[in-house]
Amino acid sequence: MKWIRRLIMYPLVAIITLIAVLLFFNPAIYYHIEGMIGLKLLWYGYEEKANELIEKSISNSDGVSAELFRIYSIDNTKSGNYEESTKYLNKAADLDSANVDGYFGWCLLYYYRDYDKALFHLERLDNSTSFIDYIGDDNILYAKGLCYKQKGNYPKALELFQLAIEHERKDNGANSVPYQIYFQTGRTLDLLNRPSEAIEFYNLAIEDWEGSSESIYYKGLAEIELGIATGCQNLEIALEKVSKGIKSSDTYVRLFDEIYVDQVEEMIRSKCTPNNPLRN
Repeated sequence: MKWIRRLIMYPLVAIITLIAVLLFFNPAIYYHIEGMIGLKLLWYGYEEKANELIEKSISNSDGVSAELFRIYSIDNTKSGNYEESTKYLNKAADLDSANVDGYFGWCLLYYYRDYDKALFHLERLDNSTSFIDYIGDDNILYAKGLCYKQKGNYPKALELFQLAIEHERKDNGANSVPYQIYFQTGRTLDLLNRPSEAIEFYNLAIEDWEGSSESIYYKGLAEIELGIATGCQNLEIALEKVSKGIKSSDTYVRLFDEIYVDQVEEMIRSKCTPNNPLRN
């Protein structure tokens, strides 16, 4: 039995001794480990203690990389700690804007809804390259268009959406345009009081994905506005789909112009009364 204990103990003692020596001569390793522990604590919801360890790790480390700052931001974003997340992303972007601006702009657009700051990072990235960038799954022209749309600058948004469609068709083929670009183009035309043109783009979105309940819903509203007989029918179709969970959605963020059951039901009640000629 002694030889078994020795077989276990000697390697264990050697490993512990090696770690102790490494930490003595390079204490930065210890603080890096603290930062990693902080990330794990964030995952389990202990935000205050987690960020305390992360800050301690940063303050005692030399030359924290942009990628590590970005990693620190990700779990804070998922935990809803937006102040901490943007702080780390600002540091990451200062160190390596070329590789951080796209992700930062995407977060500012979808998570933080800070459209001016999102545009700053997206424009800086776009201006630094000679090709069309993608942030997440989004064409950068489309992402910038969303920023302008949410800021209320609909003509600029429409221009960028149309450029994104043109680019996708030219570089990736006629059937490559994501349905969300068509949908948001339709929404922008609606907001510009151009419902007939909006319907054309809603149809393109539905053709690409028949589960685009939001396209069906807003198409119905545009048809009602124009006195087209299928308006209320499309609201009913949208309600049926949304009730079954067939709609655009995201695990972490609320999408732009995302629709919900109560919203569709209320619009049917207000627009499609029993004696409304557009009801059937």
